[in-house]
Amino acid sequence: MKKKKVFQAVSLALCLAIGLTACGGGGETSSAPGGKADPSKPFAGKTLRVAVEDGGEYALFYQDLKSEFEEKTGATVVFESMEGVVTELINKSSYFDVLTMDGPKIPEYVSNGYLLPLDDRVKDYDLDDFYPSALNTCKWDGKLYTIPYLVHGPVVYYRTDLFEKAGIDHGPATLEEYLEDAKKTNDPKNGIYGTIIEGKQSATEAVSHLWDKILQQGGGVLDKDGKVIFGSEKTVDAFKYMMSFYDAGCVPPGSSSYDNGDCQNMFLAGQLAIGVNWPYMWSMCKDPKYSKVIGKVAVAPQPVTSACWSWSFGVCAFSKNADLAAEWCKWAGNSDNITKLATTFINPAVRKSSSKKAVESLSDAADKATLEAMNKSLDQAVAPVLNTKITPMRDRMALTLNRICTRTTTDIPGEVAACAEDLKKICGQQ
Repeated sequence: MKKKKVFQAVSLALCLAIGLTACGGGGETSSAPGGKADPSKPFAGKTLRVAVEDGGEYALFYQDLKSEFEEKTGATVVFESMEGVVTELINKSSYFDVLTMDGPKIPEYVSNGYLLPLDDRVKDYDLDDFYPSALNTCKWDGKLYTIPYLVHGPVVYYRTDLFEKAGIDHGPATLEEYLEDAKKTNDPKNGIYGTIIEGKQSATEAVSHLWDKILQQGGGVLDKDGKVIFGSEKTVDAFKYMMSFYDAGCVPPGSSSYDNGDCQNMFLAGQLAIGVNWPYMWSMCKDPKYSKVIGKVAVAPQPVTSACWSWSFGVCAFSKNADLAAEWCKWAGNSDNITKLATTFINPAVRKSSSKKAVESLSDAADKATLEAMNKSLDQAVAPVLNTKITPMRDRMALTLNRICTRTTTDIPGEVAACAEDLKKICGQQ
């Protein structure tokens, strides 16, 4: 096994202080005074290895909290980079105990036998407190495989000063209002555009926004049984709606090649009246290092609905510490931790109880209103139906998105139909 990049090493001094003979093993035990095991800490002496995004802000959040879990269980938690985790899984290595999961990867990991189902380990866990859309992102084939700690979906950022100037007193609440508000606030002569409708041939960000637009029209990419339904009239309606912004001239000339990074940069520079982006951008809107629109921004849920995406913790199928790993997943997703995460990052809470507590704990009025809007967005969101072919599917959808937005083709129904046929081939449905 090649040497791992340890996220935070346990010091030798600490090891000596607690009397352990080694720091890295997963099967060690420790004793209470007198040689008797401490029943209140059933995992004393165990080492739990958690694979996380190296340097990710949410990993750092849990790194700061992990001492609480260690105190509760007696275990030692070591964070390590996700780099190289796939190689370990292919080799059925027991090195990692907990895997940090990006929602769209769960079907693939489950089908490859990399994750343990958690249903039997969460029978007494308060799953009803989670928003259904958040929990559904962690399920595959009817079973729960991970516990979510973070959900995110794009929300509507809008310039309150430009809206006031245009005589608009609230954020867009319907699809029709979104289009009309973009038209009313569009002022290209002064370097301000109504909004951006992303058209970049990107399998990640731009396609995520396209997914939202399809859901908002009542459509989908896959139905509940995994059948491709991308070719429906609802998808055609979504593209026609998107192109109405182009037809109205209320998007920047380069919108067909833009993604969320461009939306972020233009909005923070004061060049957009409305930007649809992920929750992370709120903190940037308030930061003078990035923003020229401080104090001029409010947030609203996307009209109708949006897709819910998540990050979660799951138990590695090859772990020798599966029970301990499951305890970590449950602890990381408990109400107190989710409340702290929501208030720290101003991000929607995966739990209903945390959603309320987080809003009530905030003293800044703008933060409070923003978190309320984000929580409402989550409440109306849906978890997309996914499968093991999601990556090539998104690649193909990105091609159609770009072809339509660049007007490489003006035959929207024909392009949608062609894409749908290719998606069926990718999914083996032909």
